Amino acid sequence: MRQYDSYRASQPAYVHGSAAPDLRRQGTPDVNVMPGRRNGVNHAGVPESIFGVVGVVFAVAIVIAVFACARVLLSAASVTTTIATDELSTQIANERTLGNDLEVQQSQLSNSTHIRSAAEGLGMAAPAATESVELGADVIATDASGNLSLSGSLSSMASQG
Repeated sequence: MRQYDSYRASQPAYVHGSAAPDLRRQGTPDVNVMPGRRNGVNHAGVPESIFGVVGVVFAVAIVIAVFACARVLLSAASVTTTIATDELSTQIANERTLGNDLEVQQSQLSNSTHIRSAAEGLGMAAPAATESVELGADVIATDASGNLSLSGSLSSMASQG
């Protein structure tokens, strides 16, 4: 059948020398126009009060949805704040424990008995005698701009003997 259709498509629409077929429509169109205007929306018998009730129901539903979203957001913020507060409380407790441990360690390390026993453990002994050395005045001199002065330092050293 396909070969036959392709054969027909290759044939001319009418024979050479004959008149073309008349393709104009005969008769009038099936569309009728009625002059005038529509006076209102016809809701096929639905009362007007139903539309008001539906509008109120939608408005209430939107208000409830907004309040529900706000409640969820506030609950989420509250949970986040509680978690952050718990983490901070844990960190504070850890730092207090560490501070107490450091105080105990500092008091132990500054105890002279502990220092003496640690020194003996390292093979150190207490000195037989102690001496002190007193240093004289400083012989280094500076000029007016704060730079070291060699000549001033030499003259200061010569005057001390």
